[in-house]
Amino acid sequence: MGIIETVERTLKASGADVSAIGKSVCDNDILCAHLGSYSGKQIIITAAIHARECYTALVVLKQIAEFSARRGGVYFVPLVNPDGAAFFESGEAFGKEFLLKNAHMCKYWKANADGVDLNCNFDANFGTGAQQNKIAPAAHGYVGEYPLCAPESKALADFTLSVMPSATVSYHCMGGELYWQFFQDEKRRFRDSSFAAAIAKHIGVKKVDGELNSAGGYKDFCVQTLKIPAVTIELIKHGTHPFAPEDYWGDIEKNADLPTFILQYLYEENHV
Repeated sequence: MGIIETVERTLKASGADVSAIGKSVCDNDILCAHLGSYSGKQIIITAAIHARECYTALVVLKQIAEFSARRGGVYFVPLVNPDGAAFFESGEAFGKEFLLKNAHMCKYWKANADGVDLNCNFDANFGTGAQQNKIAPAAHGYVGEYPLCAPESKALADFTLSVMPSATVSYHCMGGELYWQFFQDEKRRFRDSSFAAAIAKHIGVKKVDGELNSAGGYKDFCVQTLKIPAVTIELIKHGTHPFAPEDYWGDIEKNADLPTFILQYLYEENHV
């Protein structure tokens, strides 16, 4: 069973409120599940924005099963890039000529079905990151013609603005690190650093300080536009792409209660 079907079946059986926040290039639903109350603080957790990192979705599915917060709610978007995930797993090209021509690259693919790297396509210092040299559709690093030109990033950005969450978490792979900084002012930098440190300690990853040579990411968009704490978590400390589902087992367990932990942190410490 592929990751798209795994996500669909798991969400259907979860008891969560499930809906689609939008469609992918190839008309696949980008599914979202909500658990907890719709009142109070809300967080958004995303995974699989990069095709070859599609099994980060398994972390989110485990979190849905383990969720137990008493206050607030969580929106889980486990598979932001369903087309890319299917291409990575099986070479499924949905009839797209661009993907068919690049079938030999499927196990290293990060982009969507149009060759746009979704995590470079958000409106946050767009085109100024390390990937700006990619000027045409590619397996990774192409920022797109303009911010949010990809339907997947546009759907996620619009959805995030509609929710106005208190914080967001994005799962990627690899490195065993957590990124949080994106040109915050001093007050927000202190708040966001504390938030990131608490999460890094809880799941056992390294908190990375300093501005990175990147831009246009979902985390960057949340920090810059919503002015909320947002983190990118890089799972699997060591290894080489492509990774299999079993490579994520340790991270799945370590992150299982993170949504509950974050809501408790936001309420009890009143940081946000």
